[in-house]
Amino acid sequence: MLFRSVATMRRLGAKGIVLSGRPYHLDPEIHHGVPEMIHALGLAVFTEDSLDHLTPIERPLRVVDQWVYHSRLYRAASFVSKQNDMELVQLVSFGCGLDAVTSDQVQEILARTGKIYTQLKIDEISNLGALRIRIRSLLAAMDAREEKGFKIHAPLPLPEKAVFTKEMKKTHTILCPQMSPIHFTMLEAAMESGGYNVVVLPDTDKKAIDVGLRYVHNDACYPSIITIGQIMKALRSGEYDLDTTAVMISQTGGGCRATNYIAFIKKALKDAGMEHVPILSANVLGMEKQPGFNINIKTLVRMIHATLYGDLMMRLLYRVRPYEVEVGSANALHQYWEKRLVEELRRGGYHFKNNVEAIVKDFDELPIYEDIQKPRVGVVGEILVKYHPTANNNVVDLLESEGAEAVVPDLTDFLLYSAYNGNFRYEKLSGSFKAKAIGNLSIAAIEYMRKDMKHALKNSKRFHPPKPIDVLAKGAKKLLPLGHQTGEGWFLTAEMIDLLEEGVPNILCLQPFACLPNHITGKGMIKGLNKLYPTSNIFPIDYDPGASEVNQLNRIKLMLSAAQRNLRKSTQRGN
Repeated sequence: MLFRSVATMRRLGAKGIVLSGRPYHLDPEIHHGVPEMIHALGLAVFTEDSLDHLTPIERPLRVVDQWVYHSRLYRAASFVSKQNDMELVQLVSFGCGLDAVTSDQVQEILARTGKIYTQLKIDEISNLGALRIRIRSLLAAMDAREEKGFKIHAPLPLPEKAVFTKEMKKTHTILCPQMSPIHFTMLEAAMESGGYNVVVLPDTDKKAIDVGLRYVHNDACYPSIITIGQIMKALRSGEYDLDTTAVMISQTGGGCRATNYIAFIKKALKDAGMEHVPILSANVLGMEKQPGFNINIKTLVRMIHATLYGDLMMRLLYRVRPYEVEVGSANALHQYWEKRLVEELRRGGYHFKNNVEAIVKDFDELPIYEDIQKPRVGVVGEILVKYHPTANNNVVDLLESEGAEAVVPDLTDFLLYSAYNGNFRYEKLSGSFKAKAIGNLSIAAIEYMRKDMKHALKNSKRFHPPKPIDVLAKGAKKLLPLGHQTGEGWFLTAEMIDLLEEGVPNILCLQPFACLPNHITGKGMIKGLNKLYPTSNIFPIDYDPGASEVNQLNRIKLMLSAAQRNLRKSTQRGN
């Protein structure tokens, strides 16, 4: 802090700038002398942690306030919003999705009283000249306001939450963004069995991505752009009556920006003049409660069954389709069973054991070329990019067209990972015993429900069952602690280790630019994985609105050429 107090600043007749940002942004080696440059222009400089205690935040915030330094930013912005002689400058990093969350919220706090929001991207600093111009412009605006006698006005009222009432369950269509077509077709039917009129939006096209870019902060991650783009494209299409439409999305409650997708949706709806559209959150943590939205235990069980059916169908389809004798026979069998399962889930049927046994038997007996060997390629990464065909540019179809077999881990394992994390939080951090117990009970319940599926897979000729989550966690510990729980966290590393130990040496790690956790536990683990598994062939692929499909294709083909070469060597050694 270059001035000791706000009182000192005012006694000297100066104006003040509050510098806010993530803690390391205020490190002298990072900010390159920005505070000194501002001070040299005659402005008092304060860091947000020097005065964030002076004013509480008016709640509710649009975003989920889940980080300590986020709270400091918001409190500092609340303080500045009430001062005529002070402005706030936020330091951010290019491509940091968390900064994308906070900057929009800080701007909204300041705008409520007519204050100016200024953002500086410190990683774009090559010299201070451009930044000095920005700060001089801000100072000129402050002087111009003072000459005109501008005074901050009373804060504008916070927007009211659009409520989903019990009566709306009968009248409203609930739009849900697509993530995994194989799973969500059946999840849609499971939700309908609970009395909700749910419509899972169709596969995203490029137009939805363009819409997402219009409504979402550019530094937010690709999955958030796709998700909000799907929703806003549907709402703007004219196909739905906005007075009888709601939107629904899952919310993990973890440290990833996925927890703030609802905050992104709120902003998009406000910007589009659709604030009256209710937002529903599918979560088990009690977040964003709506009085008319409640998933009872029967519906929840069907949703878990639907997810398990999706895992099973994906596992079986991808395993046999590259080797089918009759082209299209695997897809036809999948469509036959999908139709049967959807009808049963919609009616509320419970024939899980008989169904999974029959499905595995049918795929086990589907005629395939048993003597053909193809490279097996695991597909891991950020959860939406991993499963969503548009997000990953149809990577499974691409792999199969290039003569490979795609192996995609189960969606259920991500749910188990989320539940399992309570153990580490309780043992190593300040997590509650209740959260740990609920997590372990959830794991036990899901494993009990999928035991029939695992048994059928274990007794099959062509397939193998998934491993328990504690076994996956044990594998991840070879390279990193289980405290990596943001986004896919340690689970991403665990998936790659599981694939390598199951005889899948080739892996594509799909990650959106700006997904920092996945760059750490995905791309960042490749060197360590190569040491542990010398035959591993792992390629990270970036997916974003502006990413080059040609570059992605070239990298995938490079990985496949190495995979083919390694397979030939392995076959020759076997002979």
